[in-house]
Amino acid sequence: MTALKPSWYSSAKDGIVSDFINLLHPPYTLWHLSYVLIGIAMSPVIFIDRSVWVLVAFFLGLGLGAHALDETMGNPLRTRISKKWLYSIGFGSLSVAILIGAYFVAKLSILILPFVVIESFFAVAYNLEMFEKRFHTDIVFALSWGSIPFLTGYFVNSLSISIASLVMALGIGLLTYVQRTLSTQARLFRRKIDAVQSINLVNGETIPTSSKELISPAEKSLKALTVMIFAISIALILVRIR
Repeated sequence: MTALKPSWYSSAKDGIVSDFINLLHPPYTLWHLSYVLIGIAMSPVIFIDRSVWVLVAFFLGLGLGAHALDETMGNPLRTRISKKWLYSIGFGSLSVAILIGAYFVAKLSILILPFVVIESFFAVAYNLEMFEKRFHTDIVFALSWGSIPFLTGYFVNSLSISIASLVMALGIGLLTYVQRTLSTQARLFRRKIDAVQSINLVNGETIPTSSKELISPAEKSLKALTVMIFAISIALILVRIR
């Protein structure tokens, strides 16, 4: 039986380009940047320069930095990038993201600092599984990859937090929790279970199946949700532009 790829979006090709594409987790990076866009769109006032820079910061900090650090923990995506380079990419990208945040702390408001500090801490503690994995949890994932990116996009533009933004942050956190639940199940079959050939029912019947068939509902949901979140973010931005 052919081994499954480590993720549904992984490139099976050899080479450094494919490794870096796999490292970025393109669908999920797009998903979480979409949360930043939704935060920007919901802000009562939008500043183009702030919005662009906050997107760049999250792309570097989470899309590249956090994913690079995660790859040092057992090479889950099977890239051929050395640990030395992964640490360099991870901490280097995260440092640039922090510098962007520090610039806006100095230029706009000290109240941006908690967003920078908390998100930077989670990016390292979660992905490097520090403190005996106390921060490697579904709740931390929902906050650091969902609620906080949304609130940051909102706050950088508005310099305030509204009741509506908090309600949306809760909804986005729950949606990110759903994503985590679905992807955890898919990763279990792709990376930790060799092969499934059949399922035995309680009535004694045996149904032929495979790991790919078992994870298909979860991965179809993840693909649809990725497109849905991005489409919603673009629609909200277009409404504000008009």
